[in-house]
Amino acid sequence: DCAAGKYGPSEGNDDAADCIACVAGKYASTTGNDAESDCVKCAAGTYVASVGAVSVDACLACAAGKYSPTLGATGEATCIACGAGKYLTSQGSDAETDCVHCGAGKYSPTLGASEAVTCIACGAGKYLTTQGNDAETDCVLCGAGKYSPTVEAAAAATCIECLAGKYSPTLGATEAATCIACTAG
Repeated sequence: DCAAGKYGPSEGNDDAADCIACVAGKYASTTGNDAESDCVKCAAGTYVASVGAVSVDACLACAAGKYSPTLGATGEATCIACGAGKYLTSQGSDAETDCVHCGAGKYSPTLGASEAVTCIACGAGKYLTTQGNDAETDCVLCGAGKYSPTVEAAAAATCIECLAGKYSPTLGATEAATCIACTAG
């Protein structure tokens, strides 16, 4: 009988050398395999680069921040980094939809992020209503005549209007002190 991780496709094999190793991306945990189809593909989200793998444990999980929809993957290169504006904390993910969007009010330029802390809050004087943003320039400045001391603001309503009799020409103002009293006239 051929050992685990191998198969013997023909009858009358008289030597262990007649057994053929399962290719990379597959494993065979049983002995006596007689067909290449007895070699099982590693699940999506995992890979095995070596030939003759003898256990599902040989299939290595894609790292956090990456995923792979490929069955029978043969290397880490098949693991795809989550896009900027997203992160993934778990290992062995098999779909891009497993990547989590940074929340509203935050962005991340990092590819393959593995932690939510890579999502950076928009600063005071700015807001961001959408999720999954990848650049600070996605943060929207509060308009002239408004200000916001709020960090990680997720709505335009966080921009507070200057009081009556005051104005502010400043975009992205962060405090009420930027509101200037109108002159008489």
